Amino acid sequence: MAFDLGQMMEQMMGSMGGNGGSGGSSKGGKSSKNVVYDAAIVGYGPAGGVMATLLAEKHGLKVCIIDPNLEKRWIPNYGVWVEEWEALDKDLQIGLGDCLDLTWEVTDSFFGGSHGVPADERCRINRAYARVSRDKMQANLKARLAAAGVDKITGRVDAKTVEHSAEGTTMCLDDGKLINCRLVVDSSGHFSELVERVGEHNPGVQIAYGAEVEVKDGHAPYDENAMLFMDYRTDYVDDKSELSEKELRELDEIPTFLYAMPMGEAPNGRRRIFFEETSLVARPPISFDLCKERLYRRMKHHGIEVTKVMDEEFCYIPMGGAMPVLTQRVVAFGGASGLVHAATGYMHVRMLAASGGVARAIASELKKEGPGAPQAAARRAYQALWPAKAKLQRDFHVFGGEFLMAQQAPVLRGFFNGFFKLPTSLWAGFLSGYPNLPYNELHQTWQGRFGFGVQFFLKLAPAVQFQLALAGALNGWQYGLISAVSPLAAVEDAKDLQFDSEVEAIRSAAATTAAAPATATVSDGDDSDSSSGQGEGGAADAAKELVAA
Repeated sequence: MAFDLGQMMEQMMGSMGGNGGSGGSSKGGKSSKNVVYDAAIVGYGPAGGVMATLLAEKHGLKVCIIDPNLEKRWIPNYGVWVEEWEALDKDLQIGLGDCLDLTWEVTDSFFGGSHGVPADERCRINRAYARVSRDKMQANLKARLAAAGVDKITGRVDAKTVEHSAEGTTMCLDDGKLINCRLVVDSSGHFSELVERVGEHNPGVQIAYGAEVEVKDGHAPYDENAMLFMDYRTDYVDDKSELSEKELRELDEIPTFLYAMPMGEAPNGRRRIFFEETSLVARPPISFDLCKERLYRRMKHHGIEVTKVMDEEFCYIPMGGAMPVLTQRVVAFGGASGLVHAATGYMHVRMLAASGGVARAIASELKKEGPGAPQAAARRAYQALWPAKAKLQRDFHVFGGEFLMAQQAPVLRGFFNGFFKLPTSLWAGFLSGYPNLPYNELHQTWQGRFGFGVQFFLKLAPAVQFQLALAGALNGWQYGLISAVSPLAAVEDAKDLQFDSEVEAIRSAAATTAAAPATATVSDGDDSDSSSGQGEGGAADAAKELVAA
């Protein structure tokens, strides 16, 4: 869940508008100029790598990946619940089980210091947690992509050159290379210029500073055998006279927590630990410097002596914000698609949980061939990505994220102290928050979300209950809470029942357009190129009207 800032910013800027870059040739000496791909994946991070693997290996499609940094090491390290990872490994069958680096059987959190909870009270969760090895996952997918014949093309997609037709899409890289494909899947990240969004995109942001270090005598008072999930305490300031009045206020007003992964013994006998000080979500984001300052202040308070810093990581994760337009021709996936959990920042397992269904949807429509197949594939992919039940859950999470970023540290301590006192199935289902993940079925209906909310509310301290009730009354409608936990959800659910007819309307409109030039040729006896182009645009408009209806 953390990033190297220099690499992150380089890849982020290179990815804007299509993971572009320095041009270059496709691998294997093939020119992309005259090759028509079934799918062009823009962006080669975990999301792009997984989608390309599934489309090529599992569905036999001709696929290319476009990215300016094809051989660069992937930046983030991801933390995951083992139960979720094992479920995805079983479902996808792409070697995920071999990609875990470290595993802890228990996780610890500390939420004391408010609402009558002692400062040293530990919240222990008996649920295994793991760290995904970015190197193992990248190597695994690299081998699978090569075996499946996926072409890797170094280059930047020029967003201004993307053109869609009934048959597919053409686009140019910044060196003039032409890419012809039937469908574009954009996995270039949160700042893509290829993806159209609904309304203003103003997400909250999770910020963290992390460091993998060697320490002299362990990291007591934390358990060497437990992953530290959250320490939200603010009692690490030994001498409050060292802080200005503003800094003292910021301890509560700008809350952060410690996240730590014990990594065993280094070759020299020292203990290796990954520490990360995190701002869960804020708008605007807080500074990396503040997180770093607080991290080292915490370690000093606990007597944790760092002898060597092996790696520094900087985390920047947009959360919430605007959804992609679900009727567009470019299929957004990963960060570009709004898959980040809007109340937690988790995305990796959600991306994996969505990938199988999206890949099947794309492949099923493209293999049908016929007029309108690319547009139908895009629409079918978005339906697999964001069915009504998933969109309603996302609304529930967006409300949660907006609530969390408005609270001070004492309320957040009380919030999470109550959250983890729920039965595991309830809080785990909320954290997963997406179909195909363990316990998510408990949150997929409005009744389930309402029941979760009631049980959660009753676990909270009165002061936290007041803040949550106030937020629901003031912002519940604006952020979709009301429809997510009431019978109004049935209105969204009903839209899914019309989806098959919508896709058929897309294909029907395209078939009508395809037939129009031939009719004109017979009746008028002249060249049909211009009438073909005009009819294509008219059919596209007609299809949009049918979709809107």
